[in-house]
Amino acid sequence: MPIYAATIFVSAFLLFQIEPMIAKYLLPWFGGTAMVWTTCLLFFQTLLLAGYAYAHLIGTRLAPRRQAIAHLGLIAICLIAMALLAMFSNSPILPGAGWKPMRVQFPVLRILVVLGLSIGLPYFVLSATAPLLQSWFARIYPASSAYRLYALSNFGSLLALLSYPFVVEPNFALRKQASLWSTLYVAFAIGMLLCALPLRSKTGLVREEIESGEQPTLGTMALWIALSACASVLLYGATAQMTQDIAPVPFLWVLPLGLYLLSFIICFDSDRWYRRGVFQPLFALSVFVSFFVVIYTNVVAARLSKVMLTEMKVGLIVEVANASLLMFTGCMVCNGELVRLKPHRRDLTRFYLLVSAGGVVGGIFAVIVAPLIFQGLWEFRLAVWAAVALMTLVLIRDRSSWIHRNSPWPGVAILALALAFPLLLGVVDFKITYSAIAILLIVALALMPRWKDRPKWLMHPGIAVQLAMAAAVAVLGITYIVTIGYALHDALLFARNFYGVFRIVRDDHPQDNWHAYRLLNGRITHGMQVFSSTDPQMRYFPTSYYSLNSGIGLLMMNHPKHAQVDDSSMRVGVVGLGVGTLAAWGRPGDYFRFYELNPAIIKVASDPNGFFTYLRDSPAKVDIVTGDARLSMEEELAAGRSQQFDVLAIDAFNGDSIPTHLLTREAMMLYLGELAPDGVLAIHVSNLFMDLRPVLAEESRQFNLKYGFVTSQETDAVSWSSDWVLLARDDRVLGLPAFKGHLQTRDGVRHIPPWTDDYSNLFQLLK
Repeated sequence: MPIYAATIFVSAFLLFQIEPMIAKYLLPWFGGTAMVWTTCLLFFQTLLLAGYAYAHLIGTRLAPRRQAIAHLGLIAICLIAMALLAMFSNSPILPGAGWKPMRVQFPVLRILVVLGLSIGLPYFVLSATAPLLQSWFARIYPASSAYRLYALSNFGSLLALLSYPFVVEPNFALRKQASLWSTLYVAFAIGMLLCALPLRSKTGLVREEIESGEQPTLGTMALWIALSACASVLLYGATAQMTQDIAPVPFLWVLPLGLYLLSFIICFDSDRWYRRGVFQPLFALSVFVSFFVVIYTNVVAARLSKVMLTEMKVGLIVEVANASLLMFTGCMVCNGELVRLKPHRRDLTRFYLLVSAGGVVGGIFAVIVAPLIFQGLWEFRLAVWAAVALMTLVLIRDRSSWIHRNSPWPGVAILALALAFPLLLGVVDFKITYSAIAILLIVALALMPRWKDRPKWLMHPGIAVQLAMAAAVAVLGITYIVTIGYALHDALLFARNFYGVFRIVRDDHPQDNWHAYRLLNGRITHGMQVFSSTDPQMRYFPTSYYSLNSGIGLLMMNHPKHAQVDDSSMRVGVVGLGVGTLAAWGRPGDYFRFYELNPAIIKVASDPNGFFTYLRDSPAKVDIVTGDARLSMEEELAAGRSQQFDVLAIDAFNGDSIPTHLLTREAMMLYLGELAPDGVLAIHVSNLFMDLRPVLAEESRQFNLKYGFVTSQETDAVSWSSDWVLLARDDRVLGLPAFKGHLQTRDGVRHIPPWTDDYSNLFQLLK
């Protein structure tokens, strides 16, 4: 048994150690967006399903000895393939640079293909390990519980996830991580061999016991899939909520996934851990609280231009905590009820197969379907509602559950809370009428046992509680729809694609005779333009983080080629288009070249009939290069077409996330290749959570660059606080008198290991 336990533990550890590792490796190839992680997660869930299907197939069709031969042969093929890959790409599992895409029309498909060709087969073999070994274990040790091995498997997965951002990522470069992972894979292969040895003489093990037991019904199997799919969408939705506003980094990938696995560990370890009387009320409380958290964070977002950074930070932390609690309690309910429906050991592989199928169904919905049918990140709300509905359905099917008690008073309490919910949220228009109807319904439910000659279906035990639960499900669904309607009503435009969710809102200031349009990703503004009825010139002024008193404003106003009155012109490169605000600094004869990955942003900024006019108003010549900036620059430099920019601005933040692949040593080499000899690199580093100065200070030392940090405070509603780092090869620009007193040196900035494409660590930068 210790060998089985150790092998299952190592296989699970390897399964979930590779996930953040390979996702981080691919992140720079696809623009650093959070969808890279969710797409990788979908791939891994799909392969997990394939592994479970394979385990079920050979477990039911082959004798134990033949199962061992087939699986060990597959492991041998994996080891050979990894050795060959290491010979050609210097890594046994990481794809080589030749696989890097230059232009991607369908990034989800391309990511899936790259993952399949690089790590697909080893991961497939690992994914089949837990159900296959449990099936073998059940044959060899029929008196012992194989479900505890499943809990151990999930514990290994959780340990892998928690160790990655705190131990592995900070201490090992990616290629070193891959080498260590491959070494452990060899250890796993040896463990599988030892586990298979007892099967040589176990051809007809306890067949009578294995084949006995009640067959699961179609309804039960449908619930296995539905509960698993619901928990999966909760995972994807919570991850999307968190990474939109903070960062698509391993820590925020593993936090929701770790909680998801923790729910599996608790529920599958023993029947005594999941208690309906504890987790179902806790889930209901989490749903109740979540609405008020959303209202709070929306109020903070509405006051974005005036709010203190500390308040914004608190708002984000509260939102992450809220999403984590809501996801965890929802997964506990789904997985707890899943375990209560678990089958006889004979159907182990079928059970895991359908549970895995549910996870894949949820992943496909969240990654592929939801972005097509939803304009916002609404799949999380849908999953919460579905969890409540499934919980109600499971309780109704279980005649021994509390929902079948005769007393109407739990139902009265549930109905009262459910009907009070919309009132407390303020989403009811006719409050007096609504309150009167709600009171009548509550009184009617309380008096139901006293009704004479009521229909037979109203005489079933617990019918009052069941009706109240059904009403609560309906009220929750309607409330979600109403709040989504409010979000749609307040936004002039919603846009969602692989790269995020964006919306345009209008801010009115009638007392000052002007209004502004803002482009937002989550709570973070990506550009704003002001229009005045009394001063038409206001539309031409750069605003927000790019105003006159910002770091980029200081550079543009005082750059020699901008300050001169002769015919000298500037060449300006910008990584990250936003609404095109920096084009407001253009003059006749200047050239502005924007690099933008997201086609939705390009459409918003360049639409001739759109809300923002910076690009079409600019007197400079403006070009937009579609695609990832680094890949585009690599292509330009390889073709000998250095742009020789006088100023190159880097501002490609997605929400408040960190574009780590745009801040590495390799990225800096590209930027310097695109700059003119006296060019200046301006990097926007405003951030609620991270201090990015140490990264850039270290790179300025490595490349012997002049360093200057410019911080500005908010002066009015259109000129916001911002932080910029300016870098140059010499003092020809940054040494001018106009910059004196504005640039803070790198003295006192702490030293950190240099960031490369192979190594980065955000924990070093926490404020």
